[in-house]
Amino acid sequence: MRISRSMLKAAAAVVFVPGIAVASPVQAQDAAPTTAPVDETSGDGDIVVTALKRSQSLQDVPASISAVSGDDLSAKGLSDIRDIAKVIPNLNWGEHFGTTLITIRGAGSNVDSGATEPTVALYVDGIYLPRSDMATFRAVDLDRVEVLRGPQGTLYGRNATGGAINFVSQQPTEELTGKIEVSTGSRDAIGVNGYVSGSIAPGVAVRVSGGREKQDGYVRVLNTGQQLNGVDTIYGRFALAIEPVGSDLRNETSLRYERNKAAVAYQQAIGPLVFPAVTYIAEPNKILADGPFGGRRETFIASNVLTWEASDDLTIKSLTGYIDHNSHAAVDADGSLVRFQDVFDFVRTSKSISQEVNFVGTSGNLDWIVGLYYFHEKYYGNLPVTLQADLAPAQGLPVGATINLGQRANINNYAAFLDLNYRFNDVVSANLGMRYNYEDNKYREIFSLDPIVPEFEGAFTSKGGKFIPKIALKFDLADDVQSYIQWSKGYKSGGVNLPGGAGTILPLYRPEEMSAFEAGIKSQFLDRTVTLNVAAWYYDYKDLQITRNVPPATTEVNNADAEIYGVEAELRWNPTRNLNLFVAPTWQHAVFKDFTTFDSVTAQQVDLDGSPLPRAPKFTVNAGISNEFDLGGQLLSSLRLDANLLHSSRVVLRYENQNPLESQKPYTIVNFSASLTDASEKTQLTAFLNNAFNVDYKQNVINFGIGFMGNYGPPRTWGLKLSRKF
Repeated sequence: MRISRSMLKAAAAVVFVPGIAVASPVQAQDAAPTTAPVDETSGDGDIVVTALKRSQSLQDVPASISAVSGDDLSAKGLSDIRDIAKVIPNLNWGEHFGTTLITIRGAGSNVDSGATEPTVALYVDGIYLPRSDMATFRAVDLDRVEVLRGPQGTLYGRNATGGAINFVSQQPTEELTGKIEVSTGSRDAIGVNGYVSGSIAPGVAVRVSGGREKQDGYVRVLNTGQQLNGVDTIYGRFALAIEPVGSDLRNETSLRYERNKAAVAYQQAIGPLVFPAVTYIAEPNKILADGPFGGRRETFIASNVLTWEASDDLTIKSLTGYIDHNSHAAVDADGSLVRFQDVFDFVRTSKSISQEVNFVGTSGNLDWIVGLYYFHEKYYGNLPVTLQADLAPAQGLPVGATINLGQRANINNYAAFLDLNYRFNDVVSANLGMRYNYEDNKYREIFSLDPIVPEFEGAFTSKGGKFIPKIALKFDLADDVQSYIQWSKGYKSGGVNLPGGAGTILPLYRPEEMSAFEAGIKSQFLDRTVTLNVAAWYYDYKDLQITRNVPPATTEVNNADAEIYGVEAELRWNPTRNLNLFVAPTWQHAVFKDFTTFDSVTAQQVDLDGSPLPRAPKFTVNAGISNEFDLGGQLLSSLRLDANLLHSSRVVLRYENQNPLESQKPYTIVNFSASLTDASEKTQLTAFLNNAFNVDYKQNVINFGIGFMGNYGPPRTWGLKLSRKF
C-alpha cells in the first residue's frame, strides 16, 4: 500500500521504535515539527520523515539516515550529547580541550585546536552551530537527534562534508502537559529538570523547560583533589507557537540558554613525558598538575520560524537564527608537576546570525525546493600559554612570558539552492540538487609574547564561489524494497591558522572538497517485522584539513588527499510487539593518498600514503536489545530492559601514526538500563549503568615535544531518575 499525499502531510515528523536508534529525518536549516512529537504512522506501518525537506516514508528516502529519540537517550541514561556515538552507527565522537571531534564514515573534524569550523554540520532546531566547541549541551527536553550520512552540500550548504546532525527540541502543545524529574548517580550527581507546555489562548501555545545539574568530574588531579570534566550546568528554553485559528500562517519562536561552569578542558599524560625530573602519571583519567583548571561555557540561541501554507502545493518558510556563544578555560597544559606550560584563560567567542527562505512545492510529478540563505559570524579566539620556571630555559624561552596565539574571523556566506525530484513512473524517479555558495571572509592572526614582543597581526581575505551539485536515481523494486544510487559533492571552507609559536604568521589553509558516490537498498519483509538497509560508498577527498602539532604550544592546519570506501548495514527485527533487536555493522577503508608530512616531534618526514585516517576505525558494530514486560500492577505496570553495545576496531588518533600510543586499540562499550512505569504511564523510575565493564579508551592524542598527551572517555557511570508527568 502506498502513502497518499494527504496522509504524508498529516503524519508526524518522526516515529521511533522503543529501545533502539531508528532511522529518521534531518531538517538542517529547516524548522522543527510544528506539533508535539507523537508516535504516528501513515496508517499501514510506514514511518513518515522529512529528511529531504519533504514528507516521505522512511523506507522511500534515498539516503542513509539514523536517529535516536530524546526519550530513548533519557531511558539509556545518555543525558549528554557526546554520548550519541554509542547509539548511532559509524559515528565517532571525540573531544579535546573543549573541542568536539566528530566523524561520520571516517569523514570529519581532525583539527583539535578549535581553529576551524566543523566538518560535520551541526544544527539546533535548524540553526547552524558554526564552531566545534558548541556541541556539548545537555540532551534535555529533546525530541530527537538526527544524523544524515555523507556530504550534504546541496540542502545543507558549506561545512557538511561528512554529514549533518540536527538536535530537534520538543515543541509547544495545545494540551496542558508537564513533567518534573529528579536524578542522582555516581560521582555525587544530582539534578532536577522539567517542562510545562500548553495553550494560553486560542492558537497560542507555550513551552517552558529548564533544569539544574551537578556532577563531579571523572578525571582526578591527584595532588589537589580537583575533579575535571564534570557537570555544573543550568539551562532553560522558552518556545512560543502562534497559529491563528483558520489561518495558513504559523510562527514559532524559541529562546535557549545553557551555562556550564565545570572545568572540562584538560590534557593528561598518555605515555612517558620526555623531560628529565618530570613527575607525571599516565594512568587513565588521572593527572598530576601544578597549574589551574577551570572553565565556563555559555550559549544563547534564538530562532524564529514563519511558515505560510500558500496553497495545497506551495509552502513558504522563513527561518531566522542568532547565536551568542563564549567559552573560557584554564588548564595546566603539560599534565605534570613540572612548572612549564599553563593556560590561564583560553577564550573563544562567536556571534552569528542566519536567514533562510524556502519555497517548497509540487507540480504534477515534480516536487521542488528553491531556497536562499545568508550567514554571518564574528569569531574571536585567544590561546595564552604562560611559560613557567622549570622547563622554559631548556626550551630557550623566557621564564614567565606568555605566548598569545589569537584569531579573528568575519564570515559572510551567501547561497541559493534548488532541489528537484521527478517521478518518471511508479518505479523510477530522479533527484537533481544544485547549490551555489559564495563566501566573503576576512581573517586575522594575532601574536604577542608578553611582555617582550608587542601584539602584531597578519590580515587575510578569502572570497569566491562554489557550485555544489547532486544527482540521484531511485528505483521502487517492490512495495517494500527500493534502491538508490547517487553522486554528490561536499565542500568545507578554508580558514585561518593560529600563529606560529615564534610569531610566524602562517598562511590560510585550503578548503576541503569531496566527490561522493553512494548506492543502497532498503527493504522490509516478514510482515514488516524485519527491516534491512544496506549502503556502500566511495569518497574521493581533496585537501582534507588536519592538525600538525608545533612545539612548544601551537598547531598548524595542513591539507591532505584521502579516499574512503566502505559498506554498512542496519538490521532491525521485532519478533514480538515488545521485543526489539538491532545490529549495525560497518566496514570501511579510510586512508591518506600520496601524502607526506613533517613530524615536528621526531623532526622527520613521514610518508603516510595508505596510512589510516584519524577517528576512522576499519570495523565497528552497534547492537541493542530491548524488551518490555507487563507486570500487571497499577504502580508497577511495566518493566523495560535495555542493553546496548558499541565495538570498535583500532582507532588512529594522531594522524602521524608512528607510535602505538597514538592510537586506541580495539574496545567494546556495553550499557544497561531499566525503566519501571506505572499504569498511567505518568510515573517512571529509570536506572542505568553505562560503560558497565569500566573500559578505558582514548579519545584524542597530541604531542608538543614533551610526550604523548590527550584524554580518555568516561569510565563506568550509574544513575537513577524519577519522573512524573501531568
